[in-house]
Amino acid sequence: MERCGQGLRPEGAVTGETLRKGPTGPCAILPSRPRASAVSRRFPGLARAASGHLVALALALAGAALPAAPACAADDLPFDPRVTSIARMLGGIAPDYALHAPLASDRAWQAHRDWLAPRWQRLRAGRLRALEAWRDEALAAEHPRCRTLFYPFSGPDFLNAYLLFPLCDTYVFIGLEPPGALPELDRMPRREVAQTLHDMRAALGDLLALNFFMTNNMAAQLDTPRIRGVLPVLAASMGAIRARIVAIRAFDVGGASAATAVRSVAVAFYHPDIGKLQTLYYFSADASDAGLRAQPQLARYVASLRPAAVLVKSASYLLHQPGFARMRETILEIADPLVQDDTGIPYRILRERGWDMRLYGAYSGPISLFASRRQPELEAAYQRGDGRQLPFAFGYKGTRDGSNAMVARLAGR
Repeated sequence: MERCGQGLRPEGAVTGETLRKGPTGPCAILPSRPRASAVSRRFPGLARAASGHLVALALALAGAALPAAPACAADDLPFDPRVTSIARMLGGIAPDYALHAPLASDRAWQAHRDWLAPRWQRLRAGRLRALEAWRDEALAAEHPRCRTLFYPFSGPDFLNAYLLFPLCDTYVFIGLEPPGALPELDRMPRREVAQTLHDMRAALGDLLALNFFMTNNMAAQLDTPRIRGVLPVLAASMGAIRARIVAIRAFDVGGASAATAVRSVAVAFYHPDIGKLQTLYYFSADASDAGLRAQPQLARYVASLRPAAVLVKSASYLLHQPGFARMRETILEIADPLVQDDTGIPYRILRERGWDMRLYGAYSGPISLFASRRQPELEAAYQRGDGRQLPFAFGYKGTRDGSNAMVARLAGR
């Protein structure tokens, strides 16, 4: 059996080190038992079931194997202490890796921590606490049977995906942004560390303030000389919730030519309170019909995920457009359930296809940038009083009172 971490070594400079089972470490933005408190009470058998089972994941995509999550017993999960510590420091969380103590004592990192700490705290005490309470009520039936979460148009939004669906084995993200690389803070001159942390704060700013990433901002924030691609933000988000990174591997999923290969990254990780190995796959790809025609291997892979929980939020109403029909139809084929805001699949289409929907929050139409995407059928449903309480901001409106969400299921699936 392959030893955990040895099969998913990151490419380039971030290499695996001696893997060990580490201490819990100080609390980050989640409480000491981050809603595994709620999840464990609701599903007491899950943690016990994970312990003693081997988690093995081998996925094939158009003849090319995706990096497989190494098989490990959940009660003996090692992790890469250096990479995990870098992720924590990027997220403003004190490292528990002794070799990074000098970095943590540097004024640049302390300023980074001091800027992020109150923002994480406000996020934790407000939006995330409310999100978790809603999740435990609205998605209670989904947690025991979630194996895969598919999140198209995700960007680096690990935080919302993981807190909504914390018990999945596999997370599959698709976004236009490149995978990038993890900044090696411990191998940089101190001046470059300060500049990297400055760029990191900018990259996290939209998530902390708005709960989504603005596409135009990401184009600049994830393409600086020091912060490249989504991996720094994904890692910082993992560090902020105390997840431990087992290993990272960049890979390409081959196409007919080098130009059609899908740039990708796999992150194997686990959270101490969940107690099992989990894997995030991020694919940098165009999810339009034209993009999927150019990269059919990715389209086939997504179709093979059935059944999968699907999350769509702050998605620029792309699934309303004719040019995204194939992704829309794929989601309708695989989703069980579909959790989305009004930027996802139009309400009218779901109704016509016989989906059962629970609506949450309020609908006052799209923001002005997407004014043409107003949905009269959805508006009428909310006017009938179909909407239940949504106690947190979700989507483009940025406020609890202006947000909407729906949980949709196809009868019999």
